[in-house]
Amino acid sequence: MSLTLIGLGVSEGDVSLAAIERIESAELVILKTDMTENYPFFARRNIAVTTMDGLYRKSRNFDTLCKNLAAEVMSLSAGKRAVYCVDGSVLEDNACKLILKKHPKTEVVSGVSKVTSCLERIGISGGYSAVSAYEAEDFDFGGTLCVYDLDSEILAGEVKLKLMDVYGDECPCYAFYGDKVEKIPLYEADRLPRYDYTTRLVVTPRDFLVKDAYDFNDLCRLIAMLRAENGCPWDRAQTHESIRINAIEETYEMVDAIDRGDDIRLTEEIGDVLMQSVFHTVLASERGALTRGEVLTGVCKKLISRHTHIFFGDRAENAQQALDVWDKNKQKEHNFTAKQAVLDVPKCFPALLRTEKVQKRAGKAGWSAGSVSGAEDEVVSLAETLAGETENDAIMRETGDLLFACVNLARLKGAECEIALKDKTERFVDEIAAEDDE
Repeated sequence: MSLTLIGLGVSEGDVSLAAIERIESAELVILKTDMTENYPFFARRNIAVTTMDGLYRKSRNFDTLCKNLAAEVMSLSAGKRAVYCVDGSVLEDNACKLILKKHPKTEVVSGVSKVTSCLERIGISGGYSAVSAYEAEDFDFGGTLCVYDLDSEILAGEVKLKLMDVYGDECPCYAFYGDKVEKIPLYEADRLPRYDYTTRLVVTPRDFLVKDAYDFNDLCRLIAMLRAENGCPWDRAQTHESIRINAIEETYEMVDAIDRGDDIRLTEEIGDVLMQSVFHTVLASERGALTRGEVLTGVCKKLISRHTHIFFGDRAENAQQALDVWDKNKQKEHNFTAKQAVLDVPKCFPALLRTEKVQKRAGKAGWSAGSVSGAEDEVVSLAETLAGETENDAIMRETGDLLFACVNLARLKGAECEIALKDKTERFVDEIAAEDDE
């Protein structure tokens, strides 16, 4: 295959001498679309072209279109000295990327970028990111961003919603369509008079400290800034051990917001829990123990490998069956013995919660935590201990035995003891409050 990929730039004057030379010497000139601003270039030179416009109508979606374009270009150019011409730069075109992935030695005449032409026109230099509107869902945003291929109002609306979550509704933008450029707030990105292959959006976020909206990357950056050499003295002094209780406190406050049905407070408390997680990630990354990427990769891989009833061949018709699949996969991943599964329950759990988990895992391994008659015996034993002149250690032991038995009986009947005791305590508090009001 003797194929050259050529970027035509964004206007007729962008076509380079190298591009002209290869186009004029080619046996076959393939043009992505005759809708490009550079189509008159070929007509003026009487250069016959084969366009790919028919594939746009036949392809189900953008991904299929790119695959069809790449396959058709490679098929047509077989055994010929051919060129494939696209608007903008070659590396901005997804079909060209597919061709280069399969044939990395294919000659490229890159062309003027649709992205850089926008940025130069509005006087922006320095760091920026660029993405096709069709790939925006999988892109990490942050600073100056150029979105190209914004060829429909529906697509513009989808991209706008994605961007507003990161940049905020009022973030200033530049909209390009045809030969026009217009400064707009981000929320107007799907209200432009024209959407086609020329339509692009350049998002220019405000200074980091006064952004309208922040994302997960910003949170990580902020914690790193606070831990930096000239950062906050308190944050710099912290260790995993010094703030470990904070994670527990913030989690309890999040749960309390859930119990209260307070969504405003829940928003804040979820943020605090995320902050604790990021803080520990930054602390660990500073000593080379892990990276943020490893943390996120690990949890995503866990979710995939534990949900084999969704992504692989297992089946689960209800919540309990799904939980059983999760437990089975977890045991397989960790190669747990029954003893290891019991020992793995964190000792820092609240006592009732830890007891319940230990009993549950022991039960799955065939160990019994007691019976109804055993619980009755514990009640009698504690009563006898309290009636006698017994040391406090014995009372503590008998009390523990009874509580352990109660947790087991409630668990076997499907009750969660932590919640059950919490509810009883709240009823007791309500009774006191009601009596006090009288």
